[in-house]
Amino acid sequence: MNAVKLESEVSFLVEKLCLADRHIRQIEQTLVRLVDEAEEGKYLLSIFGLGYISVAGILAELGSFRSYQNARQMIKMAGSNPTESESAGKRNSKTPMSKKGRPGLRHCGWTAVLSLLCHNPDFRIWAKRLRERPAHANPLTGKEIMGAAVNKLLRIGFVLVKKRTFYQLPRVPQLVS
Repeated sequence: MNAVKLESEVSFLVEKLCLADRHIRQIEQTLVRLVDEAEEGKYLLSIFGLGYISVAGILAELGSFRSYQNARQMIKMAGSNPTESESAGKRNSKTPMSKKGRPGLRHCGWTAVLSLLCHNPDFRIWAKRLRERPAHANPLTGKEIMGAAVNKLLRIGFVLVKKRTFYQLPRVPQLVS
C-alpha cells in the first residue's frame, strides 16, 4: 500500500512542477511582450549583458523615464545613492548606500549588474579598474563596486532613453603588426 501512495504522491508532484514550469514560461512571454511594447525597452536591451527579465524589473519599478529630469532622481529612487555615515560626530571611512529608495528596484539593479559584470566587457574593465586602484585612490570592495555599477547602469539607461540611442561597446584600438 505504501508503494502505491508514494507513486501517486510523486506523480502529483511531477504534475505540479510541470504546471509551475508552464506558468513561468507564460509569465516570461508576457514580460518579453511588455518590454518590447515599452519605448524604453529597446534602448535598455541594447546594453550587452542585460536581458528581458532584468529590463522588465527595472521598468516595472521605475515606470516611464519621461517622469525623470536626470539620472540622479532614478538613483535616489533606487536608494543606491551614496550617503555620509556619521554618528556622534564620528565619520565612517566607508560611504554606504542610503537604502531609502525602493528595495525592489535595488534588487533588480543588483541582479542586472551581476549579469553585466559577467558578460559586458565595458562594465568588467570598469569594475576591475575600481578594484585595483592604488590604496591612496580608495579601491572599492565587491559590494561597493556592485552599488556603483547599479548607479552606472541607471545613468547609462537614462541617457540612452533620453537621447533615443543604442548602447555601443567602446572600440578597442587594434594593434597593427
